[in-house]
Amino acid sequence: MKIDRIEWWEVDQFVHQEMVNSPEYAQVHEQWDLVPKCIIRLHTDDGHYGVGESPRGTALNELESACRGLLGLDPLSLNLRRIPLQSGGNVYRCIETAVFDLVGRVRSMRVGELLGGYCRDQVVSSYWAGLQSPEYAPAAAAGARDGGYSCLKIKVMHGMDVVDRLQRMLDVAPELRFIVDAMQRYDSYEEMCMLAQRCAELNVLCIEDPLPKNQLDSYKTLREETGVKIALHLGSTRAIIEALEADAADIFNCSPSSMVEFVRMADVAATADKPCWHGSGVDLGILDLAYIHATAVADAATVPHDILSTPLHVDDFVVDMPKRSGERIAVPTEPGLGGELDMDAVQRYVRTLGEWRILKTGWNTWCSPPPIPFTETIYINC
Repeated sequence: MKIDRIEWWEVDQFVHQEMVNSPEYAQVHEQWDLVPKCIIRLHTDDGHYGVGESPRGTALNELESACRGLLGLDPLSLNLRRIPLQSGGNVYRCIETAVFDLVGRVRSMRVGELLGGYCRDQVVSSYWAGLQSPEYAPAAAAGARDGGYSCLKIKVMHGMDVVDRLQRMLDVAPELRFIVDAMQRYDSYEEMCMLAQRCAELNVLCIEDPLPKNQLDSYKTLREETGVKIALHLGSTRAIIEALEADAADIFNCSPSSMVEFVRMADVAATADKPCWHGSGVDLGILDLAYIHATAVADAATVPHDILSTPLHVDDFVVDMPKRSGERIAVPTEPGLGGELDMDAVQRYVRTLGEWRILKTGWNTWCSPPPIPFTETIYINC
């Protein structure tokens, strides 16, 4: 079995705008929902396939370079704990997802089984809202309430009336809890300390990244002075260890470029009795499927997760996403990711597409062992 062809599509990702930024913020901040995404599908010479999705902002040339390195390889021979790629980050996440989906389909195993086995058959998700004025905020709270969510994650920044925003949302949904993501956008410890003290009265589960991350000593002091739980958004096990050594956080938002690394991060956090959730780049359904499997494996992954594709996007690009019951999402039971790429959605929202493949005549058959195969790139509608 060899990977002999890789299809790719660059697609638009349209969202329900009431969940994103209110107009005054939308005009001056990144419009991330206008950044396209890439979806890939690996094919083997015996008819198997696996699907992956890139985080937004992934460079197509970097993805191409990494995908070319997979051509000619036997997917069953790959080390799934560290797939041999020159690229990391966004490219690695995309390809890891596709490889796990492919290997799972071949072996009739679910992704979580390849990661070590499940500890739960449902995961809990949060609702989400971007940078919004207090006047705009009640709509998000109503959406969370009506959707059966107990937790709403919101983005905040210096200069915003966060307290008024929270209070207006509680007027609409009094039982709602909040993750307040400051995204390191507060430089003043005194300002953040005052905000944290007010948040303690407003159903705030935690404040995420309240200050620049090079001030972990201030994170520790903030926890001690306010009693509010502090979360850190981190991308590696090494960063978790450093935060634990600094006693800087109560909760972790784990957002690595790998499902394997997520489970490792959650396990290390668990040694200190720290819970975590899986962060995201508010992705489409393929990556969300990967997040569902990973969070169902890790014992410490108990905080509501950023698994948002279905409620947030106009289309999640998966034929049938796992069943949701309010905030609870069933873990897929089919092999691989447990979902099929929705080609109708791909055709509707595609920008460019193409494929990378092995030239069937490119082998020098008299050489032993054979050289690296020649490849070609096919572009369509570019």
